[in-house]
Amino acid sequence: MTARPHWSLPPRALLASCLALGVAGLGCPGNEGLDPPADSFFYPVTLAASPSGNWLYVTSSDFDLRFNGGTVAPVDLACIRARVADPTHARCAALPAAPAVRCVADRDQPGASVCEARAFIRTEQVRRISAYAIDSAVAQYPDRTRLYVAVRGDGSVTWFDLDDAGGLDCGASGSLARCSDDHRVGADAAQSPTAARLPPDPSSISLDPARGWVLVTHQSSEAGLPRASLIRDGAVNGGGGAPVLLSALGNISPGLSDAALLPRAPGSEERSTWVVTSRSEASFSFFQAYPGNASLRDANPFLYRSAIIGVRGLAGGNNNRAIAVDPDASRRRAFVISRAPEALLSVSLDPANPTAATVIDVLPVPLGPSRLVVRSVGGRTQVLVVSFDARRVTVIDPDERRVIGQVVTRRGPHQALVDPSPSQPFLYLVDFLDGALEVIDLRPPPDPANPGTYLRRVLTLAPQLPQE
Repeated sequence: MTARPHWSLPPRALLASCLALGVAGLGCPGNEGLDPPADSFFYPVTLAASPSGNWLYVTSSDFDLRFNGGTVAPVDLACIRARVADPTHARCAALPAAPAVRCVADRDQPGASVCEARAFIRTEQVRRISAYAIDSAVAQYPDRTRLYVAVRGDGSVTWFDLDDAGGLDCGASGSLARCSDDHRVGADAAQSPTAARLPPDPSSISLDPARGWVLVTHQSSEAGLPRASLIRDGAVNGGGGAPVLLSALGNISPGLSDAALLPRAPGSEERSTWVVTSRSEASFSFFQAYPGNASLRDANPFLYRSAIIGVRGLAGGNNNRAIAVDPDASRRRAFVISRAPEALLSVSLDPANPTAATVIDVLPVPLGPSRLVVRSVGGRTQVLVVSFDARRVTVIDPDERRVIGQVVTRRGPHQALVDPSPSQPFLYLVDFLDGALEVIDLRPPPDPANPGTYLRRVLTLAPQLPQE
């Protein structure tokens, strides 16, 4: 029996409708008064890690509007690792006020545990945001670290200053305090030097911390709406300047989905270039951030699309989702999740000549792929594909064109992230439907004949323990 949330879930069809719309209405229930829980997750959709590897920031979306907002919760990674290493580990050292760790055996995964999430969350630092968060990312600047969360509900990118004790500063204090308006970029045109507002339906965030750029893509299919936005964070220059929305780009392809920053080519170190997928047409778009040039009387930075190419070599190719660049920059390639067909695409990319991009390989993946993680293991590239409908994480060696293994997940696997510490090879996975955080073991066994817990779920943080 799996751990279940301590609230009833709406029908899957209603969830799908609300998820697709990204707005309240059309039958999506609302709640203006009930505070969200500070000690668990509810419809978590995205997660990001501190550069130190000590904290995981899990964002709950409140997708059924059962509460009066979503939350961002700091989770103690050191305590998760300690619990995996020692099943008797009973308290998180960084969370002296948290309750003792309570766990039971995971009946769906022999040898694994299900633990109450509340013992791993720094609850007094949980912050409240608007509903329908969709993506998050962390950037490290000279004197601070920042977390950005794209929120559909209020049309903002909500930002936080982080500390290495799990602190979240968004202009509010106290558990479940709501982030201040000053920390919501794009919701107020008066905050923008160009009087810009964030367009509807943000779908992804991609960062260039070296230049302070925050690129936001938008998946709206309505004619005339902008599809991509550019934010500049003043913290890139030190001193803690705030991020501001500079431009929103329209008259481009609908349904922009995910973005990946390309490595800089020699001789173009000042150029920031992203490749962006679309879930509405068979194309890849390339965007560049122009920093401005005061000597040319053009001092205002802006975003522009430098190229668009068709996705060729596929029967379809018009529903592409997540994209990630190969960590081996010499390979000059990216990996894309497609749902038409359901496949992992290998795409050659040349940062100096983006119009040369081509699909060079196609590998089938399980039903409903939407997210992926790319990592390097012993000098080899490995791609982990998350399939929501199939409830699987598929681990692929793209060079050998083979599936290394598959991980059976809980009911609603969504976004995943590899532990930022090289010595801690775990995959963290938020489960949208069960309100849980799964921990998957990526440590290769010494003896291949005895895989142990390799590519298996070893721990789940759930809202409550399974009923006997």
